[in-house]
Amino acid sequence: MGRINGFDALRAIAMWLGVVLHALIVYKSVPEPNWPHDDSFNSEFLDWLYQYIHVFRMPLFFLVAGFFARLVITRSGIKYFRIQRTKRILIPFIIGVIVIVPVSLFPFHFYSGFYNGNLSIGQSLRHAVSQMINWNGLLHLWFLYYLLFFYVIAVIIYAFIRKSDFSFSLTAQKSFGKISLMKIFIAVLVLYLLLFGFKVFTPPVYTGIKPNIIYLLYYGFFFTLGWLMQINMNSVNSLTRFGWWLFIAGSALSILRFLEPEFINITFQYFFVALETICLVAGLTGIFIKHCNLESKLWRYFSDASYWVYLIHISIVVTLQVLMLYSVIPGWCRMPLVIIVTFAITMITYHYFVRYTIIGEYLHGKRIRPS
Repeated sequence: MGRINGFDALRAIAMWLGVVLHALIVYKSVPEPNWPHDDSFNSEFLDWLYQYIHVFRMPLFFLVAGFFARLVITRSGIKYFRIQRTKRILIPFIIGVIVIVPVSLFPFHFYSGFYNGNLSIGQSLRHAVSQMINWNGLLHLWFLYYLLFFYVIAVIIYAFIRKSDFSFSLTAQKSFGKISLMKIFIAVLVLYLLLFGFKVFTPPVYTGIKPNIIYLLYYGFFFTLGWLMQINMNSVNSLTRFGWWLFIAGSALSILRFLEPEFINITFQYFFVALETICLVAGLTGIFIKHCNLESKLWRYFSDASYWVYLIHISIVVTLQVLMLYSVIPGWCRMPLVIIVTFAITMITYHYFVRYTIIGEYLHGKRIRPS
């Protein structure tokens, strides 16, 4: 089986949407805890867009991660998988916690001191620097933390199954064949039980080091779905038949849920969120597999860059947002400006300082600089 370009594109989109999500969060009409809020410009449309992206983005990422995890293990073995994931996930995670997280939190601490604490610029800078050496959680690197959990669990289960029952593979290939509407409904039902059991629509923001049971079960569910899909590629290809219909249905449910939150009983709202999430994740997977599965140097480049972009974008995004507060820049153009400038800085630094260096070798493998 050759390279699955549709999944590369899907992973890149999941990463890049994180930049959009964090760029718009300051301009929502409802402030987010611990984030700056721009009172000069905000929009209820951005509240919906935030909710819409937030529902499917990380589930989509973990589904793709589960798919590629099994793909690498079955192709190259557990030993290679351990070495590769140590290099690409564990080491960047450790360096990120030591370096990237404190730097990313600097503009948050400055905002807290200058705008909320009424400190001078100098005092706010000193406050921000002093806070950088304190433990402030994992910030946006929490997803790497939970990936490591899922990788360890997956390797243990895979090794156990291989030793105990070699006929499992053939049985699994038959069981996880083409995805039908019945199988999608079963996934919705399982997700509904998770959401209803924990009384959440999406897992609440948590960046602590103590493993969160909601995160382990919720994102582990999508990681498992991706793993199971890789067992039989017919399951992936079958999604292309009704990818657009699922995507449209999920989008319609999202709009309905935002415009009419009291339209349905609270108990059934959990089911609607589960249905919306599965429709969007399955729909986007089908769409990308169908339309983005041809070899594309541009998609490959952006896929390679997306990991670096996600690692460093927070500090750039929030710094720009804080600098624009109460500035002469019109409110309506601040969010687009944040996205454009962040895109430019992250892509320039990636191309010249990451892609063909040891950093890029750790993040996505060695790339040869064109002559």
